[in-house]
Amino acid sequence: MYNLSSTAHAVVQHLKQHDTTTPTRSQVLELLAAYLGYKTYTSFKADTAISEEKLKAAITDRTSAYKRLLARLTELKLPTSIVGLLENSFVQQLQVANLVPTISLLRIARHLGISAAGTRLNAKETKAGYAFLRNSEDPEAVLLRYVWQRQELDDSLEEDDSSLSGGSLYWYEQRQAGVPLSAAASEWANSYERQLVANQQEQTLIQAYSCEQIARPLFSDVIQGKREPNLCWHLHASHLLYLIDGSMLDKMTDEFIYDWECLAVLQRPSHESLVELVAGLNDDVEVWAWYMFGLSQQIDITGSNYWLVNSDTGAEWDEDGPAMPDGYDGIELPKISEAENNVAKLIAQRMQTLMSLV
Repeated sequence: MYNLSSTAHAVVQHLKQHDTTTPTRSQVLELLAAYLGYKTYTSFKADTAISEEKLKAAITDRTSAYKRLLARLTELKLPTSIVGLLENSFVQQLQVANLVPTISLLRIARHLGISAAGTRLNAKETKAGYAFLRNSEDPEAVLLRYVWQRQELDDSLEEDDSSLSGGSLYWYEQRQAGVPLSAAASEWANSYERQLVANQQEQTLIQAYSCEQIARPLFSDVIQGKREPNLCWHLHASHLLYLIDGSMLDKMTDEFIYDWECLAVLQRPSHESLVELVAGLNDDVEVWAWYMFGLSQQIDITGSNYWLVNSDTGAEWDEDGPAMPDGYDGIELPKISEAENNVAKLIAQRMQTLMSLV
């Protein structure tokens, strides 16, 4: 039998470091057993056929393990808001106990270059990591699978970039019609055909994914303390938005894109990006929270930003030629109560902490 006592103790100590409800050690044991696929801790202890392989298999599907954990929290009448923090702690401690796959999603993200502290997986780890992503329906794993396949496709297209230029639809259609072509015309037709293949590969990739499958930061819930940050908060949000190109964008909801845009602004704030984001907010408390967050980064979004441009060319004015002002106004802060101001302060402080995750 595997002993979960030390793991449960470590989880309790980890939870005590956060300003949240901390289950008792016995409750954590029940939650650990549920996460590992058992109805109760008693049934876990009674399983004489238990093995490391069996435990790994139970938690390889993170989505199912998460649902079991959430259900057990409800049964124990514990707040479901701690499910994310609990799961992260479980994964961390079970890795120490060698009960989960040794290649974490964060390591794979670093291997892909979309998270800080980049690392490279060796050949064996790369194969195992890709196999894990390919077989998992967990939203975080699906996100990494899309990134991995997107990067592979982009790399192959970049290698073939020279062969994808100079294509001719006319000569391609002539060849399809059976018209004999010269060597030069055949090359134009070949190049156009390669473009068609590349476009089809891209469309196949895009059609395989939707925003319902892919993890997102759940930005508002996290900054308000309703849930703990998921893997998305450890990734470069602006790069993820770049990988969701124009075609993929058509399949993404405004809420999905906005979620990632908020995280991108939080990770790399600028006066312009903050003003643009806050100008679209309808929640006065959030407006103040972003204002306070900006001040912590030496950015005052109430200030306007104007400069001179050449009125003929639109380029920045260099003291030569006609000039006109260009720029944007700052944010006019709404009036809020003292209680709302205190909430905004807490959100802003949480945002300052969260921006350091990547």
